[in-house]
Amino acid sequence: MRLIDGLEKLRTLAGKAIVIHDGYRCLAHNQQVGGVTDSEHTQGMAADVEIPGLSLQEMYELALQVPEFAHGGVGVYDGGFVHVDVRLHASRWARVRGQYVGIQHLVKDPVLLAKSQTTSRSG
Repeated sequence: MRLIDGLEKLRTLAGKAIVIHDGYRCLAHNQQVGGVTDSEHTQGMAADVEIPGLSLQEMYELALQVPEFAHGGVGVYDGGFVHVDVRLHASRWARVRGQYVGIQHLVKDPVLLAKSQTTSRSG
């Protein structure tokens, strides 16, 4: 349910429908698509999503505003989608040409989110 709640919050923040490319995966399908062995997809805790009309950067920044994902996993992919999951620790990554790399390879630190956090700390 945490994943569903997070996806609904993401949709509300975006103000439009989100496209879910992938959710739960059986182990065989996870292996076929190049997922990691212990993928949150195989536990029903992850989704790969796209928000039509938004850039990868914009989707990433919206995902970080959802508490379920901010405290869990957010990955960005050169295929133009964002992976979100509800694992119990924060994790960030990018996947470029099939290789997992640091998130900074595809997106920048969120400017708007950083500004709002700085403002709330100083107040």
